[in-house]
Amino acid sequence: MKTPAQPRIFYGWYIVGGAWLAMFVSAAAISSFTVFAPEIEAQFGWTRVMSSWAYTLNTIVISVFGMLAGMLVDRIGLRRMVIVGAIVGGAGTALLSLTGTLWHFYLLFGFIAPAGISLCFMVPMVATVRRWFMRRAAWAVAIAMTGSGMGVVILIPLLQRLIDTIGWQNTYLVLGAMMVAGATIGGSMLRKDPESSGTHPDGVELSLEELMERSDFAVRNKRWSIGDAFRKPAWWLLMLSQFFNMAVIGIMAHIVFWGSQDLGLPRADVVNYLSYLVLAAVVGRLFGGFFSDWYMARFKISRKPILYVGTLSVALGSFLAINVTDATGLLIVSLCIGFGFGIGLAVFPAYLGDLFGVANAPALLGIMLFITAGIFGAIGPILFGFVHDAYGSYDLAFLITAILCVVSAAALVFVRQTLVDRE
Repeated sequence: MKTPAQPRIFYGWYIVGGAWLAMFVSAAAISSFTVFAPEIEAQFGWTRVMSSWAYTLNTIVISVFGMLAGMLVDRIGLRRMVIVGAIVGGAGTALLSLTGTLWHFYLLFGFIAPAGISLCFMVPMVATVRRWFMRRAAWAVAIAMTGSGMGVVILIPLLQRLIDTIGWQNTYLVLGAMMVAGATIGGSMLRKDPESSGTHPDGVELSLEELMERSDFAVRNKRWSIGDAFRKPAWWLLMLSQFFNMAVIGIMAHIVFWGSQDLGLPRADVVNYLSYLVLAAVVGRLFGGFFSDWYMARFKISRKPILYVGTLSVALGSFLAINVTDATGLLIVSLCIGFGFGIGLAVFPAYLGDLFGVANAPALLGIMLFITAGIFGAIGPILFGFVHDAYGSYDLAFLITAILCVVSAAALVFVRQTLVDRE
């Protein structure tokens, strides 16, 4: 009896493409505050603090609803949830064109738009990609996640040009339409996992030898509940190993103030350095994804060496930031921090699957990102702002976050495979 012929292109790569497209437009919608807020503030006479509260609310809602999306995706259905999220997120973004008062902006940008976007952004996309791959898990996640970085690099400057040409109201309509179209098309390409589609991870059936040699393969279909994961030291050590989010989000939030006001550099140049940081993160994702998969295939032990590179790269950038006095120093810091951040974004989700399998990946990834990107990330801007107000410089904040990144690397040393304990 003949075995059915395998398609020339493994469908998992279409999953990667769909996730890339959805995150491409979603990241642009989330980051659009940078170009829209100055225009809206100028028209309505709002202060920077007044409008910034909408961004804070947006960040909180993205984290909370992302966690809920991870818990509900398998119950609601992946494509259905993503398409609903695309419509709600796109509609909320388009309705921002009608903003007339501050509470409109808070409601739409701070709650409705991010609630929808979170259903078709990081958690469901990354978890689904992770389910479709084992041998190339980190590489596939890395490629998919470059969508969010490129969405900022490509679409944010485009939105600025549209604002200058057709006004911020009409540009919000364009962005809302892009959000609905891109995330809906991307979501329609998704499938839950390879097994339910009649194939295997990476398109190749796992051999008994591979299952014996690699613990990450053996743990794939173990269903770890949230309670099971919380009772394991490996879970909490994994959370503590991601303090880099505090450093990265803190620096990204304050880089324009730091560069233009403290270092006296032209504001336009400092904004460019933020773009360089994002581009370095894209490179870091690809580097981390490729080499962590290569390392796993070669040594069959763990992805941790690549994660050390990422965490310590952010630590190095934070330490170097203490002595920065010119544009060259700012550029080096941006590249170090962006590169390390990119590695962490790509490889930690893959490593989570290595430790706890992929059967409950959306829920576990949602909680992990809520703690690490949501809570740790939210502390970063507050820490940097408090230190600067108290001491007149960011040096102490750079030192604190650098030390925390070293602590993260130390915590990572003690993370152990969970399969033996679970069985």
